[in-house]
Amino acid sequence: MKQKSPKMGLTQALITEPIGVVLIFMVSWLSACSGDHARNHYLLAEKLWADQKYSAAVVEFEKVIMKDPGGQLGLQAMYRAAMTQYLFLSQYGDAVRKLRSYIQLSSDSQRIWDAQIQVGEILFSKAEQYEQAIIHYQFLLKQKPNAGEAPELLYRIGKSHFFLFHFSEAVRTYQELIRTYPHSSWSKSAEFEIGTSYFTQESYEKAMESFKKYIQKYPQSEKVPEANFGIASCLEELDRLEEAYEIYQTLKKTYPSPQVVAVKLARIRERLSQRGNPK
Repeated sequence: MKQKSPKMGLTQALITEPIGVVLIFMVSWLSACSGDHARNHYLLAEKLWADQKYSAAVVEFEKVIMKDPGGQLGLQAMYRAAMTQYLFLSQYGDAVRKLRSYIQLSSDSQRIWDAQIQVGEILFSKAEQYEQAIIHYQFLLKQKPNAGEAPELLYRIGKSHFFLFHFSEAVRTYQELIRTYPHSSWSKSAEFEIGTSYFTQESYEKAMESFKKYIQKYPQSEKVPEANFGIASCLEELDRLEEAYEIYQTLKKTYPSPQVVAVKLARIRERLSQRGNPK
């Protein structure tokens, strides 16, 4: 066989080499070029990101994804693009789609879990897609019922139900959280939210009972003034105005919004005055 010159180009190789060798050579050559291009785009993306040019950085990350689909660099670019769109560009739908693609393609179990947590964070905190958040968090709890994040995920399911006006479901979820994780700080928050859920549902007696229980259980909590405000609000709604007035009076210096307390007191004085029982 005639020997090739060391400087033989790709075109001549196609003519002189057997087809199998040519295909191997082409794949290797194209992979090397593609890898170099992907790395170049990735480096540019990181530079743009460091310069706070986030939209341009995402464009470059997306070029890496196209040139290295499913590869380590492509997956890293996908995660970086998603988090950039989430944290800096408010492009929540695109961020969720990229994170879900990352979850399907990645083999890194810890990064997959982190990506799933981020999807939930976007659905719950940013996009306010509470129905989707409930489905997502329930799926995560089935995957890892003993995960460290489990109490917070249950709390967020309860909150999502509350925001959807599913007050009974919210209360049941909070109660499940308290039973399952009694020593979690999220259970403490759930105790307070039960009272809020009952009040919003106009179940004022149950709301009062829940707020009183919270105060008894957590007497040093920073939310005690808010729980007392909840009790006073329930009494006001139940037309027990004198009792409500006395509690509001005690909250003038401790409630986070004293002007709200002042309005409440003025309103009750007016109502009592109309009844001929001025304060």
